Amino acid sequence: MDEERKHIIINEINYWKTHHLLPNQYCDFLLALYTEGEGTKENKISESRQTPYYLLLYFLDTLLILFPILIFQFTDNKLFYIIGIALTIICSLGMIKAFSRNDQLKDSYAVMIFFLVFLFSTMLWINEYFRVYWITYTWILINSISWIIFGKIRRQFFLQIAGVFILIILAIMFGFHYF
Repeated sequence: MDEERKHIIINEINYWKTHHLLPNQYCDFLLALYTEGEGTKENKISESRQTPYYLLLYFLDTLLILFPILIFQFTDNKLFYIIGIALTIICSLGMIKAFSRNDQLKDSYAVMIFFLVFLFSTMLWINEYFRVYWITYTWILINSISWIIFGKIRRQFFLQIAGVFILIILAIMFGFHYF
């Protein structure tokens, strides 16, 4: 087949793919057929450029887990506790929005990070101001049950597993503390 004709067909298939005129699987098959398995340069370049951006969002979202611990470790002012924790939770909610807007990011990951940040923040606050173990255990129990319920409602299996895992850890902690 003539190279110019092949190039026109490949451009047309790319147009179909970007405008969703054919399913992606069909377009990928046709592109592989006409490029003899090589693919197009535009697809390889766009995929390689998008990867670090998404990895950065995952890294920043994971970094939010450390903020409650750092806030309670390095400050003694109650106002800084409240402002820092509120900003961390707001940032975590913003990450949920950012992850849900983009199809290539898993918003269940951002939801899990939000629940972890909320649990760490409230546990640290309860331990700092109440210092009563049964209140901490009760709060962990409420959080783990809410994780399981929210996971069932939103059909996020990983959140359900994490809730059950926290229940198991709570039972072990309770056993070591009281028995």
